[in-house]
Amino acid sequence: MLNRAYRGILLALLGTAFLPNAYAAPDAAQDARPTAAIMLAQTCAGCHGTEGYTRGDALVPLAGLPKVQFINAMQNFADGTRQSTVMGSIARNLSAKEIELMADYFASFPENPPIAKGSKP
Repeated sequence: MLNRAYRGILLALLGTAFLPNAYAAPDAAQDARPTAAIMLAQTCAGCHGTEGYTRGDALVPLAGLPKVQFINAMQNFADGTRQSTVMGSIARNLSAKEIELMADYFASFPENPPIAKGSKP
């Protein structure tokens, strides 16, 4: 009985965590991005930034990267042509279709992040 109560509370809390996104009005470009691509690209966010926008120049920004360039880089990481500490294992575990979805996703963003309303350029 107590387990059921905790389960209900947990589900309610998890559900509310997604409410802001559920009610946000997506822009037209976001509607065109497949959900699978968005989910795959989130694996890159920890290092390359949300939507591929990085801070600083330690890592390559992925936003606005041409599709062919992204695919070639991932293939080179996967086959070891391009040396890396992390990217090789990530690239080897992605299918060609997944890499293509991610390439389309990052290419769909402008190279420079949009300026937020109310902020100074």
